[in-house]
Parts: sequence; C-alpha cells; structure tokens
Amino acid sequence: MRIFPILGWMLFPGCWAVTGPGAVRGPPGGSVAVPCRYEKGYERNPKFWCRKGGPLHCSNGHMVETDGSEAEVTRGRVSIRDNHPQREFTVTVGNLTPADAGTYQCGVHRTGLLDPRHTVELSVSPGKSRRCSDR
Repeated sequence: MRIFPILGWMLFPGCWAVTGPGAVRGPPGGSVAVPCRYEKGYERNPKFWCRKGGPLHCSNGHMVETDGSEAEVTRGRVSIRDNHPQREFTVTVGNLTPADAGTYQCGVHRTGLLDPRHTVELSVSPGKSRRCSDR
C-alpha cells in the first residue's frame, strides 16, 4: 500500500524536512543546546523555536526566530543561530528552571505553506546536560 506515504507527502510536503533530538535534558541553572537540521533549499528561510501548542502551531508565537541569515538572535534566555553550509540551526536555552520543562518545536518558516517542524521534549533535572535520543 504505497498510496498512503505518497498521499501524506502530497498533503504535508516538507513535514520531515526538519530533524533533531527527540529529547534534551539540562540541570536547573544550566543550559541546553538543541541542534535542528533542515533539508537543502531552506538555507535562507527564517528558523524558529517555540512551545508546542498543537501539531501545526505554537502556543504563543515564536520564542525566538532568525531573519534567514546566520546572525545569532537572542531573546531573553533563548538564542538561535543558523549555519547555512551545515544546514543546521542551534537553539540554546540558558539558566534553566523547572518551568522550562515541556514540549517545544524547532522549525523553518515558509510563507503561505505549512512550516516544517520537529518536536523536542525538554526536561530540567539535576545532572549533566544531554541529548536523550536523536531522531
């Protein structure tokens, strides 16, 4: 039954265009860095980080977003920097608190289309920062 993957690709093109770790963990007061990779062709698109609000949207808009360049953007305790040659952007959340724990999304903005995004579970607990699993 090859029709279902093809149908899914037609309905949601680019949904698998962003990948990264499934979960990250950092200690209270520490930081985590989340690497998110994207497919060729999205280098100049803005990249973003947000709390997940639903399968296709953020809860309160983007916490931080690039303008499509490689310049680092910082908003509060969250920064984002894109690396076009590597096709990877990194989101860093600093001075972690228990309130930071939750489900987030890193994604690529596309005008007039669904934004490809990847879901990351962030946990805050004592111990070393680490990526719990890569996808």
